[in-house]
Amino acid sequence: MKRIAVYIAISVCLVSISCNPAKPPESEDESPLPTKPLLEAVYRFPLPADPPTLDPMHITDTVSDTVVRRIFNGLVRFSPDLEIVPDLAENWVISKDGLKYKFFIRKDAKFHNGREVTADDVLYSFRRILDSKAAREARDVPSERAQMLFPVKGARAFFEGNAESLEGFEAPDENTFIIHLEQQYAPFLAVLCMSNFAIVPHEVVEQDWKGFAQKPVGSGPFVFDKWDHDNQIVLKANRAYWDTEVKLDVIVFKVIPDENTRYQAFLGGDLEHTDIPFGKMTEINADPKLDALVRGVTAMDMYCYGFNCEKPPFDDKRVRLAFNHAVDKESIIRNILEGRGALQKTYFPPGSFYFNEESEGYPYNPDKARAYLDNAGYPGGEGLPEITLNIDQQQLSVQMAAQVQEDLRQVGVKIRIEQNDWATFLDRVYAGELLFHQNTWLADYPDPDNWLYVLLESTQAGDPGNITRFSHPQFDELVRKGRTTVDREERSRLYHKAEDIALAAAPWLLLYWRKNLTLVQPYVMGLSITAMDRTPHLNNTPLEKVYFKR
Repeated sequence: MKRIAVYIAISVCLVSISCNPAKPPESEDESPLPTKPLLEAVYRFPLPADPPTLDPMHITDTVSDTVVRRIFNGLVRFSPDLEIVPDLAENWVISKDGLKYKFFIRKDAKFHNGREVTADDVLYSFRRILDSKAAREARDVPSERAQMLFPVKGARAFFEGNAESLEGFEAPDENTFIIHLEQQYAPFLAVLCMSNFAIVPHEVVEQDWKGFAQKPVGSGPFVFDKWDHDNQIVLKANRAYWDTEVKLDVIVFKVIPDENTRYQAFLGGDLEHTDIPFGKMTEINADPKLDALVRGVTAMDMYCYGFNCEKPPFDDKRVRLAFNHAVDKESIIRNILEGRGALQKTYFPPGSFYFNEESEGYPYNPDKARAYLDNAGYPGGEGLPEITLNIDQQQLSVQMAAQVQEDLRQVGVKIRIEQNDWATFLDRVYAGELLFHQNTWLADYPDPDNWLYVLLESTQAGDPGNITRFSHPQFDELVRKGRTTVDREERSRLYHKAEDIALAAAPWLLLYWRKNLTLVQPYVMGLSITAMDRTPHLNNTPLEKVYFKR
């Protein structure tokens, strides 16, 4: 393992200054001239795939999102502590009834083409998301993103083509933008932090909206330079950035699909950070130098399985509860994840104003699982047909599915594992074809609404997020009230009741919350990995704050 330390040492020299020491100054007033000029600070950032798009409006994946967040700004954004802070809006005022939001746009913010950002650009960007004509032209405008603006006055009618104007948006002058809501919408500011609601320059998009997705123009800390598809994307520092001095010179997003290849590239000093392949944690923990480079926290990032609650046998909650108690999740975390997970005991993760600390989840208890099956009319699994578990093609998914298959076999349940490529898998899940399937979710915004409403409320069945098609009238009533209640204590009370209902109904087989453990080179300073980051994407990490230790 000494070879690794050498790689890292060489990398430090390459990205900072020449390794030949300069002659020391003869006095405190003299500054030494380096024997060689400083090299550019180039951050080499691994991506597991080529982004489908760089147009914020069309983003539904974390790969595109991580690139776009460096190019664009929204009205507001999340801090590393996941607090909502100013971005293009330097401040805002919310009316006492919670129905009017007035944003004051910064006067010093400029797009990369040199033009000032105005309220008209905000109006255009939001209207574009709701524009049914744009939806028809692009064919891939995510309707669930448009639905997030439905609380805006007249937004639904405009999206459905039943109105010519948007009465809920106003731009009375160049630096003021006003939003009128039809009803209180508690997570509204958090929703606006999503990259879909980034502000775009209207004249650039109108000139070539298809080309805009390939050569984006934003107002963010980094400027798009070039895109060599399936190889790399290059961004350069915005030296006229209005918010802060950008200390990196260049970001090179390198498309490296294989996690082991990314890992070896990091060890060879060719990446500034990387995720850790499964099976490597023991090796890393045994090497003090490598172990010291591990960073990260438990993320708002779920991995579980979903039941189709509309189809037998999973239309019976006793079967769903039996499956939950039959699986040894702690064994999965310990033996397969190598400790890179936290036991999932709830339907909403820690990291927000609400978290159900009292929940025990579904402890591993094969006897309890057998009792539930017996009560459901399947003693020892008798009478229960073989059930297909659908997963993607990642090796980790295969390993976990095999563990779940064996645990369920121990209580008399026969499981068949079927793999699909990711696109096919998603199509089948959204269509409601699958009975028992992989279910993952990374928070769009750190609010219970993004989980309990989006993923479990009955009107969200299918594409919007409720892929288990869970339906419970009392649960629906509670989470709907939760999104229209501003007081956090009252919202917590409502979500606690709702989550108790979900825990009793068990629409998911809970497994674990991911830990976004990441290897970071020792010379990388200022990298703040947040609870809304999935590695290696690190979507919410503010790269404009990162610098290299010279």
